[in-house]
Formats: sequence, structure tokens, C-alpha cells
Amino acid sequence: MTSTDPLANSSPVGSENLHESNGHPGWVEVFDNWFVIPGEQAGGYVRLTIRPHDSMCWYWGSLIGLGGRSLVTVLADDLPLPNGRSMELRGPGIWTETTVLRPFEHLTTDLEAFGVSIEHPTDVWTGAYGDRVAVGFEFDWDTDGAPGPSPVTGTTGYRLVGKMHGELLLDESKWELVGIGVRDHWWGVPDETSSWNAWASRDGELVHSDGGPLDTSDEGVDINAIVGGLPVGEVYPGLRVAGWAPAGGAGKRHARALLVDERGGGWLEIIR
Repeated sequence: MTSTDPLANSSPVGSENLHESNGHPGWVEVFDNWFVIPGEQAGGYVRLTIRPHDSMCWYWGSLIGLGGRSLVTVLADDLPLPNGRSMELRGPGIWTETTVLRPFEHLTTDLEAFGVSIEHPTDVWTGAYGDRVAVGFEFDWDTDGAPGPSPVTGTTGYRLVGKMHGELLLDESKWELVGIGVRDHWWGVPDETSSWNAWASRDGELVHSDGGPLDTSDEGVDINAIVGGLPVGEVYPGLRVAGWAPAGGAGKRHARALLVDERGGGWLEIIR
């Protein structure tokens, strides 16, 4: 997979198109799009991970606080690699396509799939099943300003901040959504040695939290306890966890939390 984006040579952050693996077993390419609905404890994310060494793609899509459901998630970990430049993927019970309409300005993500509505997020890891739900959406991501650097240590890529708008369907119910949208595109061998992967504020700035560094040496924070229970509510004064969207792959547990404070909201990821 080689980039042919006409902006690739002029942009300091790389190309919007697919890239060629360097052959390292841990090399991946990720399109990671997330959003927050202002004024509500609701949001979602869509992450496509291309894994050439394993000849497969992961697709994770999760929604928190929408339609009266704490968590709706679609997790597919064995989709085929993209065919050429297209990012249209199909598998049992899922069709999805990611399309860059204008490089660094406008991207769309579409999904038709069966997911599950889950009351207790840790059930994702224990094999318990939620209620089956049909999930469909057409989301557009429009960029404000220039791209920033890759948010993931050890990789090349960029972050684009702007707005998300589109249509969401859960079974027979439909919503028109408008939110703050951030999309990340990065490729390489990520540094996943840190349990905390920081969190992004509502304006897309990557920070380590307003409560100070979040790591195992900070005020007795127990990462294993957090990953084991995924608590909600206030975690620091003025900083609240609205909900969790877990996933897993390559022998690791990933857990994303939707955080809110007086400025709005953002997402935190723990990899354990």
C-alpha cells in the first residue's frame, strides 16, 4: 500500500492515503475518528486499524450515551485488508467505508452493521453478550485549521480538529448529530509502553489531564483496578467519566473513556 496523495510531498505530516508497511511485525496504520456532543454526556469513536503483518484489519466503533443506551459497540477484528486505495471493508454482519473527499479537509465514515447494546462495559472482555442492535451511520468530519503532529509516540501522522455531523440509526430510531470532531491518522510502530495514553480536550489538544499526570506513580493510581472495574463518575475535581467503550486486540485490553468537564468533553485511552 503506497501513498499517491498529491499533498504528500508538500505536507509536513504526511499523506491522507494508505501507506506501505516497513515490514516490522508491529507496524500498523490507523484512522481514528472521535466526537463529543456539546452539552451532553454523549459521544463516540470509530477506529480502523490496518495490520499488514497479520493480513487483517480491526474495526472498532462505539457510541456512549445515545438513544438512552450506556454503550453500543461494533467490534470486528478479522476484516480483510483494503483492496488497493479503497477503504471499503466487508465481513459477516458488517459493511464500512472510509473516504477522504478532500485531503486534510473532509472525510466521511459510513457503517452498516450489527452491534450490541451493553449495560456493563467490562462484559466486552468477559464474553458476556448484550442486546443485538442494528447500527448505521453516515458521519462527515470537517477540519478547522492546519493538521497537527501525530498524537501517538513512535509514529508518523497528524491530528485534524473540527466538526462532526451526520445521521445515526439504532434499530428503528434515527438522530441527526452535530458535535466536536477530531480525527487522527497515523502509521508506524506505536509506543504502547505507557498504560495511560493521555486524553484529548474538546479542542483536540493532547494533554495528560487537568488533574496531573495519570500514571502508576501518581497518588497511588491503580491501573489494574481501573481496567478491572471501569468506574464512572468524578475521577478528579471537576473531571467526570461519562462512560467507557472497551475493546481488545494483540493480547492487550484497550479501554476508552468519555470525559467531561466545564469546557466540554474528550476521550482517554488506557492500554493494558
